[in-house]
Amino acid sequence: MGIHSEFALGNCTPFEAEMRRRLWWPLVFFDSRMAELGNSPIVTLDPTWDCKIPLNVSDTDLWPEMTSRPAPRGEPTDAVFAVVRSELGDYMRHTSFHLEFGNPALIPLAKHGYPNIDHLIKLVQSIDNRYLETCDQENPLHFMTIWTTRAQLSKYHLMVHNARCSNSSLQPTEIDLDAATNSATRFLECNTKMMSSSLTRGFAWLNGMYFPFPGFYQIAQDLKRRPSAEHAQKSWDVLNDSWYAWFSHHISTDSPVFRLLPKFILQAWEAYEVSPQPSGQALTTPKIVVSIKETLARIANNEKNEDVGLVNPPVDLGVGGNPVSMSMPAAFDQPNLPYGMETQGSHLWTASGMSPSTDPAAPFPLDTYMGQMDWSMFGGQPAW
Repeated sequence: MGIHSEFALGNCTPFEAEMRRRLWWPLVFFDSRMAELGNSPIVTLDPTWDCKIPLNVSDTDLWPEMTSRPAPRGEPTDAVFAVVRSELGDYMRHTSFHLEFGNPALIPLAKHGYPNIDHLIKLVQSIDNRYLETCDQENPLHFMTIWTTRAQLSKYHLMVHNARCSNSSLQPTEIDLDAATNSATRFLECNTKMMSSSLTRGFAWLNGMYFPFPGFYQIAQDLKRRPSAEHAQKSWDVLNDSWYAWFSHHISTDSPVFRLLPKFILQAWEAYEVSPQPSGQALTTPKIVVSIKETLARIANNEKNEDVGLVNPPVDLGVGGNPVSMSMPAAFDQPNLPYGMETQGSHLWTASGMSPSTDPAAPFPLDTYMGQMDWSMFGGQPAW
């Protein structure tokens, strides 16, 4: 069809060319997500095509008889979410840290060096100045645009950290660890904003596809490494909020997300419990830890009753015993799990050079970075 090529689009009318650009970018994101979930390289979001991002114009600015492309507006339009999302994708497909995970052979085509925080800072400033500053927080589309974008930019910062640490023989410094955890904290905070707001109910089908696992993992690993750090209380608060934003809804406890989260969250809390604490600064048991322990106890009780032939109601992760059904597409290969939480095979995880572990008591090794893990249990890539 040639919708990926500006040369081919040059043979179309301005209206048709713009419609094709609006079609191409969502297809790229959908195909990339399917590749992640199918444990395949992301081959579509790469620098081998030149389709421009859609214009920041409203639907009323486009009509079949138009003879030229309209000028982009300097304010949010009907297309602002798609436009900003496409701009982030356009940046990502030209970065070496993205290509390293998806298609290393194309790294020589990367426009943004490996890895470069300065480019990200400039991107953040540019997106804020051109789009986010004029968005209305009371408008659902604008609200979704603001917090999706800020979450994604924070995730990009975290990915840069993972790329650096995965390819370095040096131990990360305290500054490196603080920067990574700050990015993960911001990532979860923005994601929680989206998941907990009534303004984004119409986007639940999209938000539910992207569980913020990298943020959980980074913060839990940092708490395990530095259980008494000054930011420990804030880290636990952020995990609490994100946990309840996601798991106050009814989600299968058979999912790989639930099998993994309790494992390293509890290990992080155990590290705190055995570490020396300054007088008068002890933390109370975080809500997320209490919730996980209660849920695991109910699961164990259900399994015990099943052994003696008793029938139990399904385990509920809802708060206050009132689960709310979240509308999520089902996984293709495991329809009982939410889309994006399926698993391929029975291995819980694999670190580089280590054997898969299905033992719930097996510890997560410290200093295992996202890029060093086998993501087949998530059906995805390190950016999952």
